[in-house]
Amino acid sequence: MAPIMDGTRSGFVFGPFRLETDSRVLLRDGEVVPLPPRAIDVLEALVERHGDVVLKSDLMDRVWPDDPVEEANLSVNVSLVRRALGEQSNGRPWIETVPRRGYRF
Repeated sequence: MAPIMDGTRSGFVFGPFRLETDSRVLLRDGEVVPLPPRAIDVLEALVERHGDVVLKSDLMDRVWPDDPVEEANLSVNVSLVRRALGEQSNGRPWIETVPRRGYRF
């Protein structure tokens, strides 16, 4: 995965995807992949720490900093992101669940 910073935009490139963090848009082969804002927040948090386990509590604190929400809200948004990304070319999911802890991109 390569970070992108080209003067006007910043974000990450992985596989056929480009996550533009400034404009909060996910692109696949240049086409917009529709995702709600919270799902974009979840994806950004995971991509920023790719390879590391991101604890559920850390994700919830980042995505919903001022709102008390249930863990189910996080699960729903991770599911939306997984559906939008599909699988990698090797058949593995982009986001791995680490039981009772969190997620790893």
